[in-house]
Amino acid sequence: MTVTADRHECGLVAKRLDLVAVHDLTGRLVLEPWRKGGWRVTGIVHADIEQLCVITAQEFRSTCSFDINRHFLHEKDRYDPVAEVVIDPMADDEPDVIAEGCIDVGELVVEGLSLSLDPYPRMPGAEFEAVQIEAAQDEDGAKPSPFAVLAKLQRPE
Repeated sequence: MTVTADRHECGLVAKRLDLVAVHDLTGRLVLEPWRKGGWRVTGIVHADIEQLCVITAQEFRSTCSFDINRHFLHEKDRYDPVAEVVIDPMADDEPDVIAEGCIDVGELVVEGLSLSLDPYPRMPGAEFEAVQIEAAQDEDGAKPSPFAVLAKLQRPE
């Protein structure tokens, strides 16, 4: 199954994920039966997006691709109420719920995109240049304490 966002949907995704623009968002997904009445959704998603560089504040275009591997079960099949609960931090995520008999694959694609985005996007070649501030020296040539420098910054009364 191929899921492609149209122009309007790309605009909504861009607004939701705080992106400058989403030019293309396409997922090639496979749905296959899993366990009793559940589904496994696997595939790959490609996105062509425009972001704002955190260093230069300029817009730049980039692409990202990511895999999807999620499981879905009906609410009644998710948990055994009498079973012992074991929490394993290395185990796979719990299966998602099939809500009202449907799996929203569009939402699955958007969730995956949001998780794959760099929270601090940088334009290719953008470098942060730290500004070096020279500390003034006292009359005897020693560096003043930070509190002395702050005292000089206080406003006169």
